[in-house]
Amino acid sequence: MNKRFEIKMKINSKNILVEDWCRSKKRLNKLHQDREINSLYFDTHDLQSASDNINGYTNRVKYRLRWYGSDNKHVNLEFKVRSNRFNSKKIFPLGKNIENLNFFETFNASNEIFKKDYENVFNLIGYKKLFPILNVNYLRSYYYYENMIVTYDRNISYGLFNSKNVDRKNDFGKIIELKIPEKEIHRTSKFINEFPFKITRNSKYITGLAMLGKTSYI
Repeated sequence: MNKRFEIKMKINSKNILVEDWCRSKKRLNKLHQDREINSLYFDTHDLQSASDNINGYTNRVKYRLRWYGSDNKHVNLEFKVRSNRFNSKKIFPLGKNIENLNFFETFNASNEIFKKDYENVFNLIGYKKLFPILNVNYLRSYYYYENMIVTYDRNISYGLFNSKNVDRKNDFGKIIELKIPEKEIHRTSKFINEFPFKITRNSKYITGLAMLGKTSYI
């Protein structure tokens, strides 16, 4: 798993035109077309993953399914692993339509898709019983900037698993994220200084739970 240091900047002011700023940044090159991202987060009944995040534990894991746009036939199962300052992802393509998935067995360590990597997966899941908790949907732009990936997220909305669309909550904030490869970590200060936005601690999973009244998050 490739490690990277992630820096997030959430912009809540409507007066800051992030799109205009991105277009004006000469070395900020767009990688490809924007994509709508759908993530379904899993957690224990007592929201242990969320609690680990809120408490700032340096070693923690997020569990999610991810697919793009309306293409719910190509779903990836992802572990997002935080180890000290660095993040990495372990991805398993499911090769199934999301409507045909058994959500309550998806993150079972004995799942057939983990057969070739059972030991590593068991270290990430253990004996936890994980359930689908929160769906997050947003629009993402991808840029390349001096050996790192920069993403720009907006039109963010949250909904509890199996809830109706009318119960979803919209987050009008916009998020810039710098994904700095481990080998470029020495240039972090330089990168930060070139982006005129305030660094914030932000997790869409935690923000969504808070907006829907499932946890407290400051």
